Amino acid sequence: MKKSILKISFLLVIIAALGFIISCSEEFYENELRGAEVADNFYRTDDEALQGVLAAYMTLGSSYAFIWETPWTYRSLMGDEMAAGGLARGSIAQYEIINEYNFDANNDHSSKIFSNMYNGINRTNVVLDNMVVDTPGKAIVSGEAKFLRAANYFDLVTLFGEKIPLVTKILSTEEFQQSPAEVGAIWSQIEKDLTEAIAALPLKSAFVPAMKFRANKGAAQALLGKAYLYQQKYDLAATQFEAVINSGQFNLISDYSRLWRKEQEFGAESLFELSYTDAKGNNLGGYNWGESKFNTDNVLMLQFAPRIENFDNMGTIGQEPGFGAGYPLSTIFDAATEAGDDIRRKAVMTEEEFLGDGVTFKVPRENIYGYFGLIRTKLAQFLDEAQGPIITLNNGTNWRYLRYADVLLMAAEAQVLKNGPDFSKAQGYINQVRSRVELDDITTAGPELMEVIIKERQLELSFEGARFPDLIRWNAAGIISESELTNILGSVTGELTERKAFEDKHKLLPIPQLELNTNPNIEQNHPDW
Repeated sequence: MKKSILKISFLLVIIAALGFIISCSEEFYENELRGAEVADNFYRTDDEALQGVLAAYMTLGSSYAFIWETPWTYRSLMGDEMAAGGLARGSIAQYEIINEYNFDANNDHSSKIFSNMYNGINRTNVVLDNMVVDTPGKAIVSGEAKFLRAANYFDLVTLFGEKIPLVTKILSTEEFQQSPAEVGAIWSQIEKDLTEAIAALPLKSAFVPAMKFRANKGAAQALLGKAYLYQQKYDLAATQFEAVINSGQFNLISDYSRLWRKEQEFGAESLFELSYTDAKGNNLGGYNWGESKFNTDNVLMLQFAPRIENFDNMGTIGQEPGFGAGYPLSTIFDAATEAGDDIRRKAVMTEEEFLGDGVTFKVPRENIYGYFGLIRTKLAQFLDEAQGPIITLNNGTNWRYLRYADVLLMAAEAQVLKNGPDFSKAQGYINQVRSRVELDDITTAGPELMEVIIKERQLELSFEGARFPDLIRWNAAGIISESELTNILGSVTGELTERKAFEDKHKLLPIPQLELNTNPNIEQNHPDW
């Protein structure tokens, strides 16, 4: 049955795409659908409903660990944490143009992310349009679908802005060429979907271990709080974060270095994860090197591990080499060193450290493109996170989409910025995060706490894709100025020597040129693209 609903979802996407470029006869739609079930006859049972929403989970998981273009790769490469590496300059050109602010509306990141997110939205719409919510199980599935639709729209609106279509149903061929939503409509839909998801979803503890991958009430509350925070609705954000904190469902784990390791998947700190597997037995011949089907492993670990042609004996530090597409810049190391933060400093390993442990260079170190004397230990490709026959193609590390330390720091921010701020509560949340990494409690009070939060988020969430969107939203809220934003993103040009000056248009990805070419009703999100 699972295969049937996946085939239905793929067919709907294919029909939608073809509708832009060909016209179909009535007979085409009246032909018998062989080897699958039509959506009208599905979703009758709780099991069928769950199978249907699994297709939407799969799409979001693929969107975050696709072959090359993901929300994480864009956000990471646009910030001040990572350099686009590779075998040599030009070997991973699609990352270099993002890293160096040299892209336009024809770049792959725009096109792939845009289409992947709308594919995910379509899959949630298929479930919600065809399922009659007449059982408690289907009510939960409805909440999951709304959470996933909101997650896709959150990524779209924060990456592309508000000049995007709002689609909340299965479209007919006459409706394909959608106009941009009205200002505020995307955010309103995110709020509506998440409010309804909160009412429908159970607590995380209500799910048996095999079902922990499913969205829960706390995850929906946290994402709604995050949506309010991005809109500067600080009082509403604080309320949602307080609900998560007071639920008793989540805690910080004791060892920061193990946060992204397999034994902590769906653990106490995890609100919601995207799931991958190391058990497919992928080999070179059977792997998805194109875009014809989903990968089920986390390909980000392969892409961003140190380049295999450049490093040897990485097993001595428990890592496997990869494509070398994202070496650390010096910012996290320097910021942690300045803060006396020895634990989070170890998110990166220095050349002295890894050479001392037995790693060797295969080529002169100065010939390694994008390498500045550091490799990551956080989100690294660890040998014990993968299976054979080819370890680099079978990494099963889950993506932590929402975790509790992030919630605590967002809650602290909301408490500082809301009407009638509670600085004492904000201090407490910050100090919980600092205590885990053996740093002294902060005593800063008042609005100056925002400077502490900015630094804590940089260190706590390093390499998780939070830094660049944080900088953009703080700029929009007037917390950091235009000159501060430009200086932060330009401060790494000593390492990223080809990076251009940051411009206002770079705050958003451009609407893909393909969308503009095929839909006369859509418009670009910035006049300079």
